[in-house]
Amino acid sequence: MNHSEYVKLLNFFDGRLWDRKVTETNYNYNGLILDYYFEMSILSVDYLDIYDYFSSEGDFQFNDTELLTDQFGNVKEEKRIKLVEKIINILELSSFDKNTSGNIVDKVVKFLERNGIMVVNTENTPIELSSDNKIDEGSYCNILFVEKNVLRKELNKSHKDDTNLQKRMKYEFENMQKLKDCPQILNVYSFDPTTHSYLMERADINLYEYLRKEVDISFEQRLKIIFDVLEGMKYAHDHSIIHRDLHLGNVLKIGNDFVISDFGLSKDESIERSLKSSATEKNNHIFIDPLAIGDFSKLDKKSDIYSLGKMIDYVFTLGANNTEHLLTFIVEKCTSRSKDKRYDTVDEIIRDIKVKLNLRDKSIDKKQVLENIKNNIFTLQVNEFIKELVETDMICDYLVKHRISSFGNIILKMNSLDQISTLEAINQGYVVATGYRQFQNYDIFASIAYSVCENTDENSVYDISRGILEGCAHYRYEASNLLEKIDRQRI
Repeated sequence: MNHSEYVKLLNFFDGRLWDRKVTETNYNYNGLILDYYFEMSILSVDYLDIYDYFSSEGDFQFNDTELLTDQFGNVKEEKRIKLVEKIINILELSSFDKNTSGNIVDKVVKFLERNGIMVVNTENTPIELSSDNKIDEGSYCNILFVEKNVLRKELNKSHKDDTNLQKRMKYEFENMQKLKDCPQILNVYSFDPTTHSYLMERADINLYEYLRKEVDISFEQRLKIIFDVLEGMKYAHDHSIIHRDLHLGNVLKIGNDFVISDFGLSKDESIERSLKSSATEKNNHIFIDPLAIGDFSKLDKKSDIYSLGKMIDYVFTLGANNTEHLLTFIVEKCTSRSKDKRYDTVDEIIRDIKVKLNLRDKSIDKKQVLENIKNNIFTLQVNEFIKELVETDMICDYLVKHRISSFGNIILKMNSLDQISTLEAINQGYVVATGYRQFQNYDIFASIAYSVCENTDENSVYDISRGILEGCAHYRYEASNLLEKIDRQRI
């Protein structure tokens, strides 16, 4: 901020803050009333008085009987912003005459932004000012402050002549422009081909920082975050755009909405792309599909599904391991090691979350669940019902009662941990469940165990299933044949 603009600002403060004052001994005089604001602000808790406040971090010698212009008009340029920051924070954080202080702060913030000063004003925290308009940086670009609600994304100096990155910036802008009608996608506009940069909407905070700073986030707010992100990715996928770099830092909070940003590694599947995906490992962190680590070109819609699952899990657990929550089943399906077992579309994730929420208040439709199990249809309701049977030691009786010899196909669709717990429950209870002299019931469990043995790649799952099959083989000739067949295949 140049000297003339700085003095103009001090004059404004003097005009609003110079008034009649009275001492404790009833002495009347003219002076700055900043101390009135200071004494009714949270700043008074941390400092002895207003003089101590001004002398810290800048060593300003404040005098309430002298105009700010006279006291600080010749302050060196590098200290001007710090002085202004101190003054407006007294006003911002005070409960004294809020109408006047709020009006002053609003005018000053607009003035500062017109003069290229970045203002970071987060609720209930001190205002921060900076003459450096770079507010963030990535591996190849910088995010620059333009004005109150507008930022610019541009290549940093070391990459500004890189033609591949120039194309990538334009491609990113074009993909985000295709999604401009979606409220859950960050707004971008005004691509500048000479600087290979574009303007974009300014957010309050990214999701990682929001989750880290907030002490108590309600269940409803967590759902709001999740549904906003899912709706954004549904819109992107419906328009053939895959993100390929979804993580907490690329989800931004604007007001009470959450939007997806940074499509720098995105891909439009509807066109033949001139920017070919490299096979170089990119962003190796917990949100990236492990099946694509080492070969970035393998990232696809199912990889976005994986990232969504990891994000849902993080929103509920804040990164804690082995913590179950309402949407654990959905997370496990999103992040399955086998892409074939993951959700095919974001719509399916949204559907299952809504089903899960409804299940909290409604009883399971047991007739429909039985029909699905018999037809090898694995749904959220089926999964919940089976877990309930396992926990109550009723799984074996249920299989015998309904003669479900194809149940192995359902087991194979579960996640590994649920496969193991279900098979262990069957192993513990199948002998009793067959009934006295009801040897034909062993065929049900032999068929289940054989199906799992034949199709699983998990050693622990195989071992439990083979144990069940071996137990059945003591009583049934057909089970013995199946056991021999499995052992020949295994060799």
